[in-house]
Amino acid sequence: MRPRLRVLVVGFAGHQGKEYLPIVRESADIVGGVDPAPAASSLADEWGFPHFEILSKAFEKVDFDAAVVTVPHSEHFPVCTRLLARGIHVIKEKPFAVTEGEARQLIHLAQRADRSVFTLLQRNFNPVFQFAQANLARIGEPHWFSYDYHFNLAHPTTGWRAFREQAMGGVLLDMGYHLIDVLSGMFPEPGPLRVHSAFVHQFQEMRDRRLEDLVSLMCSYPSTGLTGSLRISRHNHEKIEHLCVLGTEGALNVSPGVATLHSVGGLPLEGYTWEGPKVDAVRSMLSHHLGHLDDRNYRRDHFQRQLVTVRTIDRIYRDRLRDRNALADRCA
Repeated sequence: MRPRLRVLVVGFAGHQGKEYLPIVRESADIVGGVDPAPAASSLADEWGFPHFEILSKAFEKVDFDAAVVTVPHSEHFPVCTRLLARGIHVIKEKPFAVTEGEARQLIHLAQRADRSVFTLLQRNFNPVFQFAQANLARIGEPHWFSYDYHFNLAHPTTGWRAFREQAMGGVLLDMGYHLIDVLSGMFPEPGPLRVHSAFVHQFQEMRDRRLEDLVSLMCSYPSTGLTGSLRISRHNHEKIEHLCVLGTEGALNVSPGVATLHSVGGLPLEGYTWEGPKVDAVRSMLSHHLGHLDDRNYRRDHFQRQLVTVRTIDRIYRDRLRDRNALADRCA
């Protein structure tokens, strides 16, 4: 029988880290936790593992096979590179990386160390999205999609996501990463997508910090002619997620709880409803990643898909920066 994996949790005192603690423990032994937050020490005592304020102390005191990383976006790359240098597998919150350059360097380091870096993206383990992926071919050749994802927060963004130095981007990098990853899985594209973007700021402080509250994207896939739109925001009147794909032989509608196939003209053909708790998808996701750390084929496919997602988002931000700099030069 294979011994249980030894896992270090990095950033465990935050909302997402605390959610993962009981699920990680189902499949692995938590041998320590790293987090400088004031509440981290008592939380570690409650769970019965040693607490370290910095990663170097954990390296000195405990041995571990993998790390589950849930830290602000700005810390992802430095934390992951240090773990890979020690020969540690990484399972991390999104994004895989903030820039394409960092993503390529992370992949290089992981391949050199023969270690995995897996990204925690729950929709890939949600049965509704799995149904949609498995039945996409039934609508024929896709030619158009729309994907909306909105929160209904009444006040400006708070916590580390409200600061450019830690967030590194607004809703596109945060919420949008999930959506672009879903599209990368459904519509693999050999080359870069063509994307036109519009950024909107609900609150002046977010505008001042260059952290978009809403982003609207128009995407086209040169190899197939597929076109679609994404709209992502934090301050809508209601919380909603909905993906619609139109094809030559029907349509597919997807939300986190329901997927429906329609014929041309709108007649429902087949539906799938999932009423299970969110934790079931999280459990499946973490268990799967922990069980495939040494699977090089799965690792290769994961790297390829995440590179597409990171590259798409990075190029949108770089295009926005280039356009803003060009406007400033014209106005100077």
